[in-house]
Amino acid sequence: MTEPAGHAAHQSAAGWMAEAKRRGLFRVGLPAPWGDGGGYADIAATARALTLESGDPSVGMAYAVRQIASRAFIGEHGSPAQKQRWLPALASGEIIALSLAVSEPDAGARPKLLKTRAEKAPGGWRLNGRKAWVTNAPVAGLIIVIAIVGEVEGRKRFGAFLTPRDAEGLDIQAGDDAGKHGKHCPVVLDNVFLSDDALLPVDGDAFTRLALPFRTLEDSVGLSVQAAAFETLLAKAATAAPAEADGEIGALAGFAALIHMGAEKAAHALDAGPGREHHDIATLVGVKNLNALALERLAVLPGGGADSADAQRLFKWFALMATVARHARGVYQARLAERVRAGAGSTE
Repeated sequence: MTEPAGHAAHQSAAGWMAEAKRRGLFRVGLPAPWGDGGGYADIAATARALTLESGDPSVGMAYAVRQIASRAFIGEHGSPAQKQRWLPALASGEIIALSLAVSEPDAGARPKLLKTRAEKAPGGWRLNGRKAWVTNAPVAGLIIVIAIVGEVEGRKRFGAFLTPRDAEGLDIQAGDDAGKHGKHCPVVLDNVFLSDDALLPVDGDAFTRLALPFRTLEDSVGLSVQAAAFETLLAKAATAAPAEADGEIGALAGFAALIHMGAEKAAHALDAGPGREHHDIATLVGVKNLNALALERLAVLPGGGADSADAQRLFKWFALMATVARHARGVYQARLAERVRAGAGSTE
C-alpha cells in the first residue's frame, strides 16, 4: 500500500483528491496491473491516513467511496474490456471521482420503488429516470447507474451501467455543489444512449450483487474514517481541557484505540475471501455503538474544547454518518440478538 507522506495544506476536499492523485493513492486496492493489487483493508488504511492528515473525514470518505466503487464494481465484476477501458484512468487519477447512482426521489434505495429504466435499443440501451443523493456527482467522470432492465414474474431485474459524464442526455444538477468532492446532487437521465459494453455483466442481478453489498463495504471501510475522525476530535477537545480532566481524556484515548482496532478488524474481514459473509456484523455494530458512547462523553469534556467551531463541524459529520445505513445496522443488531437468544455463544 502506498501511504500518504508528509503534510500538505488544502482548503478543499477537491484539493486533497488532487494530492491523492499526485501521491499515487488511487492505485490502492485496485487489481494489478492497473493498481497495487491490495484489498479493502488497504483502502481503509489509506482513507484513515488521509483523514488524520487533512483533519476532514469528508476527504477520507470521498476517497474511500471512490476506491470501493472502482474495485467492487469494475475490478471485481467488470468484463476484461471494461477493466481495460476504465481501470487505467481510475488508477492514474485521470478520472478523479466516481459516483454510484442508486437512490431516487421518494424511493430511496428500495428496489420495489425504483423507476429508472433502461430499454433495449439497437446496439445498446436507452436510459430514462431521475437519481437522487448521488455522492461526488458534481465532479464525477464516471457514474454507475442502477436501472431496471426488465421484469421476470413481476420481479424487477436491474443492470449497472458505466455512464461517462459527457453522455448526451445526462444532466448532473449540481447547483452550488459544483466542483466539490463529498457533495451529492440529483442526476437526470433523459434518453441517454449507452452501448452494450457499458452494461456490467451481472445478468440482471445488479441490485443484489452490487448495490446491496456496496452499502456494507462502504459502512465497514468507513469505520476507519470514523476512527480517525474521533481521534482528531479528541485531540482538539483535549487541548482546552484542564489537568483534572486527564483521567477522562485517558479513558477516551482508550476508547479511540478500541475503535481503531475494531475498524481494522472490520476492514480485514472484507478481504477474508470466498465462503464468508464478507463482513463482520458483530464488529461493525460494536464499533458504531462504542463510537456513539465515546462521543457522548467527549461532548461534555471540561474546558470547552468540544464547543469550538472545528469540533462542532466534526460532531455534525458524526451526526450525519449516524443516519447512513441506519436500517441495515438495525437488521444486523436484530440478527445478533437472535444469535444470543439461540445461545450460539459467538457473534462471529
